[in-house]
Amino acid sequence: MESLASSARAGARIPIAGTYNLRSAAGYPAVSGAIRPGSLFRSDALHRVDADGARELAAQGIVRIVDLRDDAELGRAPSAVPPALVETVHHPIFAGAAIPQIGAAPSLAEIYRSIATDRVVALTGAVRRIADAPEGGVLVNCTAGKDRTGMVIATTLSVVGVPREQIVADYVASETHLAGEWAEAMLASFTAQHGVAPESVRELVASSPAALIAEALDLIEELHGGAERMLLAHGFDAAALARLRDRLVG
Repeated sequence: MESLASSARAGARIPIAGTYNLRSAAGYPAVSGAIRPGSLFRSDALHRVDADGARELAAQGIVRIVDLRDDAELGRAPSAVPPALVETVHHPIFAGAAIPQIGAAPSLAEIYRSIATDRVVALTGAVRRIADAPEGGVLVNCTAGKDRTGMVIATTLSVVGVPREQIVADYVASETHLAGEWAEAMLASFTAQHGVAPESVRELVASSPAALIAEALDLIEELHGGAERMLLAHGFDAAALARLRDRLVG
């Protein structure tokens, strides 16, 4: 695995009320350029935004939201962004379960391994939702904007040639943004239903260690020959890859 030491920095949080982990990948170096402003965003769930916040999202140039949550999550916390303002595409990574049921509390490493092995079709399909979106920006979200979103964004950035150290820096930033109010509310909800949260649950809620996303990308390399070959083996063709690169890199 490559060294994780890096001077790369993630994009700053976009301060829209009701979100905690909303960010843009604009400016990240890529092959033959950099990620275009207003092209690729990530966020936690959007059920807390008000009408003004929804308009602010649209003002960022976002034309499509790819929501990776399952039906149960959508039922508990439906997006508050009106479809007339921004199109939302529901594309669950784990259909029927927010996380794979590997024991009582799967580790982040188990979740990422499951996405890279058992949920490859869903992962590549999410990237296809970015490539095939109408002209404008695409926002990818799940509950925290950290794990499922992290794997989709890392895969996408890898395919368009963003350096590994920048991808890792982008992923790691979630832990900073989710600390405090967001993480405390999630843990309080867990405690109310199940009792004191063990350390494994605390990790799931708000941790985003650099080593884990690097290991996930290494696993994609090992199993599939890299992100691009993984996409090509699961429904992408050269034209779709070109669309993805053209919309994101300039």
